[in-house]
Amino acid sequence: MNKVVATDMDGTFLDGRHSYDRKRLRDLLEEFNEKNYLFAVASGRAMIALEKVFAGFEDDIAFIAENGSLVTYKGEILFEAKMEKVIYLDLVEQLKALPDMTGFLLSGRQGAYATPDVSPDYVSFISNYYENVQVVEDLSTIEDDIFKLTVNFTEETILEREAWLNENLNGLVAMTTGFKSLDVILDHVDKSTGLRGLCDKFGLAATDVIAFGDNMNDYQMLQFAGTAIATENARDEIKAISQEVIGHCEEESVMAYMEGMVR
Repeated sequence: MNKVVATDMDGTFLDGRHSYDRKRLRDLLEEFNEKNYLFAVASGRAMIALEKVFAGFEDDIAFIAENGSLVTYKGEILFEAKMEKVIYLDLVEQLKALPDMTGFLLSGRQGAYATPDVSPDYVSFISNYYENVQVVEDLSTIEDDIFKLTVNFTEETILEREAWLNENLNGLVAMTTGFKSLDVILDHVDKSTGLRGLCDKFGLAATDVIAFGDNMNDYQMLQFAGTAIATENARDEIKAISQEVIGHCEEESVMAYMEGMVR
């Protein structure tokens, strides 16, 4: 490989309908293959959800799922960082004590898991991003590898809750993924972890990485990459660490930039 070209999904590569032009991507990947560039999807989404979104492209791209907690290429697991059951069960109890929490979900390899008290509106919302969402009576009975917990708060309190969780959690880190949503993962993992794994596999340096992002769960990935690019709709903190700010995600600006790399 000569380069790794990594992109976040929501707010970056995907448009507002959580979609992309499949023919355009197929043409791009053929040109990437000629240049020996690797296309990598780096997302807070679960692997099962990414595999559905990119069905038909599995052998042509690398997946960095769960904010870096699970990394695969051509079906091979390059890195994984699972939460022990005692850790996520304790985390759930802490979250339930917060009055402004509007819903949470455990994200695993085979599906996503919520408790019976979750609102139907939250299940409907979160199903846009997760596959095989299940409501289970007792979270301790889950037989799956859990990588992450995603939790929603009100927009007014999201930053306050992020700070509180990061002050009070041991071995975990919380990061905003939207204006109402936080992801909680193991504190030694982020999207740059996945990029390092890909670079190690192919003998590349950080300077060989181009990365695109828009939100705070992309921060470490953009810091790591030799070239960091933000979309117009990105948070100011993301724009501040990027070498370039391109168009809005609604304009498919990331796809256009990638096409410009090979044409």
